[in-house]
Amino acid sequence: MRKIFVFIIVLSSLTLTISAQISTKQLPRSFKTENLMPSFQNVMILSSPDIDELLYRESQQKSLFKPHTCAVLIDVNESFFDRAEKISLSDADIYVLRIKSEGALALNFYSDDFYIPKDCELYLYNPTKSKTLGAYTQDNNSDDGLFATDYVYGEELIMEYYQPKSVKEKAKLKIQKIGYFFRDIIDFEYERHLAESEDTLIDDLPYKGYQDAGSCNVNINCSEGKNFSNVQRSVVRMLIPITNYEAAWCTGTLINNTNNDRTPYILSAAHCIEEVRNKSSFSQIEFYFNYSYSGCSNVYKEPSYSTLTGCELLAYDQKYGYGDSDYMLLKLKNSIPKSFNAYWAGWSRDCIGIPDCAGIHHPQGDVKKISTVNGKTQEIGYDENVWDYDTHVMVRWKKTSNGFGITEGGSSGSGLFNSKQELIGTLSGGESSCYVSDYNKVDWYGRFDITYNKIWKWIDPQYYGYMHFNGMDYTVGLDNEAQESIYLKVYPTVVRRELTVEINKLKEKGVITLLDRLGRTVYSYQVNENTKRLTIDVSGLNKGTYFVRLYSNKDSVIRKIIVE
Repeated sequence: MRKIFVFIIVLSSLTLTISAQISTKQLPRSFKTENLMPSFQNVMILSSPDIDELLYRESQQKSLFKPHTCAVLIDVNESFFDRAEKISLSDADIYVLRIKSEGALALNFYSDDFYIPKDCELYLYNPTKSKTLGAYTQDNNSDDGLFATDYVYGEELIMEYYQPKSVKEKAKLKIQKIGYFFRDIIDFEYERHLAESEDTLIDDLPYKGYQDAGSCNVNINCSEGKNFSNVQRSVVRMLIPITNYEAAWCTGTLINNTNNDRTPYILSAAHCIEEVRNKSSFSQIEFYFNYSYSGCSNVYKEPSYSTLTGCELLAYDQKYGYGDSDYMLLKLKNSIPKSFNAYWAGWSRDCIGIPDCAGIHHPQGDVKKISTVNGKTQEIGYDENVWDYDTHVMVRWKKTSNGFGITEGGSSGSGLFNSKQELIGTLSGGESSCYVSDYNKVDWYGRFDITYNKIWKWIDPQYYGYMHFNGMDYTVGLDNEAQESIYLKVYPTVVRRELTVEINKLKEKGVITLLDRLGRTVYSYQVNENTKRLTIDVSGLNKGTYFVRLYSNKDSVIRKIIVE
């Protein structure tokens, strides 16, 4: 949200954690090589940034658009191989470099000259080996040579590179920057050891949950999220290098397009990139999928998750909400693996006066939360000079059985969803928090109907003009009909009088609609799992292109016809 206090992840557990990032998920080679003990004689020491000065500058800035930073980016601009220790084995060489910056709660790695040859591997981990990133391989190479990683907690980061002797091609591993995280990180491993050393009960520690979001927030897999079980998998957390020297967090939504082709579009808020000045920054944004607890309770353990690096900026509100809907559309550099269990959110251009809505987001970098709307979305602005009546809707949050879901810094750009799990808005900001009166638990979302008019050529490339469009899972709605969960056949595809529709594999009630080029419904008929065939009289329709759509709560399939 525009009051963007950014958040930070907490990376910690008593067991080894491996983060997925188009990686092999295997352990570093040194972990499995007997008697391999790097000397670490050449430790790269980085000066700690002046956090007090940064916090003072933040306190003097009153702009609603300024993200609350979570990390300082320390310039390094050195080759990994110039500083690394080389260990020669019989069949391979291993290079190891230890990087330290005193006082950091976590560290991560940025490169603007990154290339790994085939069969070579890069890993990152901390000295306790409680979190390991990688292996990064040739699959992480990109044409622009830009790359970034998730982070490991603590003030020391170990980089390890493995290259078989049979590989003669040289890698490029420039250390452009190291991200120094200075707030919101909780090292639960340290906390647990501290408790044990001082004979303190774990339950008496100051942190009861994984992250620092307000205690009134509600985890996504509490009962409040039951009706949003699909679309929650479309919500991602984003780590954005907002300037050359700082990184911050926002939330985005993986959004479906009318081709149902799994294009990885992410919709978020433009104010999240208000201070981004370098195009390269988009190639170094980190996207976190499924960062949520499987249950309702907070626990002393980081959830498992998957990440992807890099995107392209397609369109955004250059006014950052002053007179527009504060939208930003990104396209990931990589396709989303099936193993991510992602969901492409559907959307609706019906945004005003909608009941039973919910916001799903990552407040302060915490695990995924849900906030429940009290009443209906209202057509009202926050400020005539900022979020006006024509571009935003206001919502009020309500107390539910497990808390009082609100939004916080880091929730910016997150989606507002109707009861059909369709996206109807993206979060700009507001007044809600766990520390204000119930009356003021309000926020403002950029209207999707306004955003649609700016991004339709990506999410509705044929300009069908749909008012609503369903979401989809990985295997639903592909061009290959054999992979679709519903069988739908229409004939003839060039028709004058009567159209035949055949249906199979429908497992619940659904609706057959006939839409014109503008997305207007000209025919609608309810079907069920026993419906196998029906005919539609099209003799009264104007000549032109139409679309036959079969949809249910879980599936959507579209076929094109021409009426002569």
